[in-house]
Amino acid sequence: MVVPETAIFRDVEGEAVLLNLDTGIYFGLNEVGTRMWRLMEQHGQLDAVRDAIVREFDVNASTAERDILALVAALREKGLVKVATVA
Repeated sequence: MVVPETAIFRDVEGEAVLLNLDTGIYFGLNEVGTRMWRLMEQHGQLDAVRDAIVREFDVNASTAERDILALVAALREKGLVKVATVA
């Protein structure tokens, strides 16, 4: 996952707001979504994000993966992330 230069992230008391500068679209994240975002920025690889979420929260791997993929899809739709494929 790659964050485009036109995406701005701001942490607001444990939750986050993302802004696409090109479109003006805002996207809010709750505490778990904010943690997922930070892990995605740190690791880039979604399997590493899933593993960290499983360790940090009371959730199984399949639920964590489903939630991460749903978040990435929503962020991608709004132009806030780009998904890089591994060759």
